[in-house]
Formats: sequence, C-alpha cells, structure tokens
Amino acid sequence: MPPDFRDVDPNDLRVPSSRPTGADPAKLQMQIAQFGTSIIGMPPLWVYEAADGVLVVYDGVTRATRVARLAPGTLVRVEVIGKLRRPYSKSTKIGDLLL
Repeated sequence: MPPDFRDVDPNDLRVPSSRPTGADPAKLQMQIAQFGTSIIGMPPLWVYEAADGVLVVYDGVTRATRVARLAPGTLVRVEVIGKLRRPYSKSTKIGDLLL
C-alpha cells in the first residue's frame, strides 16, 4: 500500500481517546520555545482515518497543537497509517481544546 500523505488544518484533527485533554502542557511549552511557529523540518503527523472520514492523531498531538495555536490557518502534513472501524466525528478536535 503506497503512503497516503495529506495537508490538513490541525484544528480539524481529532485527539485520541487516550489523550482527552490534548497536548502535555510541559512538552508543548518546550516545543514552543524550541520551534515557535516553524513547521520546517517537522515530520508528518501519523493519523488514522475513522469510518466517518475524520482524522485521529496517533503521533503528533503536541506538534499539531503548537501549529494550531501559534500559526492558525497553517496546514500540516499528515500520513494516514490506517483505518478505524468506528466513527470519531463526535470526538474532541484539537481546535476545541484551544478555546
């Protein structure tokens, strides 16, 4: 199966059920201090595509939160690594956690 890369708005990505509160605050502060608004050299986020088509972050919640907070409207590269059987459209979006 060839890799499936997409450019998406990080605000629309869903957080996994294992991370209902989103990014770890200490790790987020460290990334903000180190990288700021830059996405240059940032590896793609790993996401799963849910049954209803939404993307759920598997690896990269903190990176997605940093970009969504500091550079609204900036698209991030994601790699879809698999499909999920259940819908996730009612799950929390990264953008909802920024309010």
